[in-house]
Amino acid sequence: MDKYEYKVSAEEIKNLVASKQYVEAMKIADTIDWNRVKSVMMLTVVSDIYKINRRYEDSKAVLLLAYERHPAGRTIVYSLCELAIKMEEFVQAVEYLKDFTQIAPKDTSKYILMYKLYEAQNVRLEDRISVLEEFKKRDYREKWAYELAYLYHRIGLGTKCVEECDELILWFGEGKYVLKAMELK
Repeated sequence: MDKYEYKVSAEEIKNLVASKQYVEAMKIADTIDWNRVKSVMMLTVVSDIYKINRRYEDSKAVLLLAYERHPAGRTIVYSLCELAIKMEEFVQAVEYLKDFTQIAPKDTSKYILMYKLYEAQNVRLEDRISVLEEFKKRDYREKWAYELAYLYHRIGLGTKCVEECDELILWFGEGKYVLKAMELK
């Protein structure tokens, strides 16, 4: 495939992704030798296409190419950690989490990765709660606030669950997680 053909294919992939036609985008992606592609952005897009289509090995292979080209890219390391968790490669996930924390020490997403890792490994609910409580101190997002409230509910801390739901409802007012919090309460 020459440069012109690659550019045409890359543009077509981008258009298909924009219209959420991931299977068609994957078919085109399968025709390209990603080892020759220099664009880290394009590699991450293709990795996402494979991940959406549950081709995790292919997603990881392409993402590792992006990582080779840009090892300090925190979104790449974040995605590698998420993939390792999905693929139940927990030792590798911990390594990527360490890398992510080193690259972006102030990024609160490390708590989300840690929580996902704990969840995948079926770590005690109390430990998961402490991760989300730490995350909440630094960043307040409705999905994770709801998750925290739900964990309180699961371990029988009804008062804390209701308080967390009330706070979520107060902060966000409407939306999917606000409705879920109202139901949980």
